[in-house]
Amino acid sequence: MNPEQESGLYYPNGTYKSRDEIIKSNREEEIQKVQIEFAKPHNKSVAEWFDEIERRSTFRDDIEDTYDYGKIEIETDRPAVIGLTGDWHLGQKINRDLLQRDVEIMGEHPLVSGVFFLGDLLDSANFNPAQDENILNFEEQRKSLISILDQIGEKRIFAFWKGNHDHKWERKYGTSKYAGLSERYNAPVFYGNAYIDTFVNGINYRMMGSHRLAGNSIYTNAHPAIRGHKEVQGLDITFCGHTHRRGANQQPIRQFDGSRMAWSVVSGTYMIGSEHIRDEGGGDKKSAELGMYWLILNHDKKMIRVADTDTMLEEMGRYL
Repeated sequence: MNPEQESGLYYPNGTYKSRDEIIKSNREEEIQKVQIEFAKPHNKSVAEWFDEIERRSTFRDDIEDTYDYGKIEIETDRPAVIGLTGDWHLGQKINRDLLQRDVEIMGEHPLVSGVFFLGDLLDSANFNPAQDENILNFEEQRKSLISILDQIGEKRIFAFWKGNHDHKWERKYGTSKYAGLSERYNAPVFYGNAYIDTFVNGINYRMMGSHRLAGNSIYTNAHPAIRGHKEVQGLDITFCGHTHRRGANQQPIRQFDGSRMAWSVVSGTYMIGSEHIRDEGGGDKKSAELGMYWLILNHDKKMIRVADTDTMLEEMGRYL
C-alpha cells in the first residue's frame, strides 16, 4: 500500500473502499437489520364506532338508574297520604328527635301509603376533610341509612331521588350510596326531574319531582317548585328539596277558557347547621324551618292538600 494512500479495504472482487467510504456506507445501509412483528391496532369504521357506542349505552342503561318516569296505583277507601322527605344529612348535626318521629310515622301510620325520598339523605364525604367534619364517617352513614330504610319498609318506599351530597360528588370518586337501592326496596331511583303518574282509585294526580329544581328566590321558599309549573305544563304537583328552605304554595294556573289549581312544595331539612352553611352566611335552622311535608290525595274526587306532620296527623285522625 502506498504510505500516502488513505487506509481502506480491498474486496474479493477487486474493488477498494477507503475508510471514509466504508463509514459512510455503514451509515446509509445498516449492517444489522431488525424486524419486529406485533398485532398492530387499527381504527374502526364509522359504522363500527356507532354500533359500539349504542351497545355500551344500552348496557349502561340496563344496569344504572337512568329512567325518569314512574306510575303508582293506590286503592283505598280513605284519602291517600304520601310523604315528601329529604335532606336528612345523616352524619351532620341534625334534629334527631324530629327525624326519628317522622321515620316512625312513615313506617307505622296506618294511612300513610308511601314516601318519596328526595335526596341528600346522607351528608357523605366530598373530600377527606368532610369526614372529619361529620359525626358519622363514610361507611357509618351508609349503614345508618340502610337501617332506617329497613325500618320504614319496602312497601312504604315509593321512590328515591339522588342528591348532590349523597350521589353527585361521591360518584366522581367511583361510588354512590344509591347503588343497589332499587333492587333492595323494589322502588325506582331517579336522578334529576322525574314524572310520576299517581292514581288514587283511578283519579290521576300528575307530579314532577326532583332533588333540585331550577331557581331560587328571597320572596318565596317554594320558588323552584313554582317555576317547575312554568317549565312543564299539565302538572298538578311539583316538589323538590335541596335548598333547605321549606315552603309550600297553592295557586291557580290560567289555561284556555279557564284555570286550574297547582301545588308547589319544597321539603325542609333536618340538618340544624354546618361549617359550610356558616361559611356561606347562613344560620342554624330551627323549629318550623325543619321537617317534611305530606301530600293528602282524596280518594273520591280530585282534591289535594299539603300538610306538615302535625297537620297531617290531625287531618287523618278523623279517618281512623
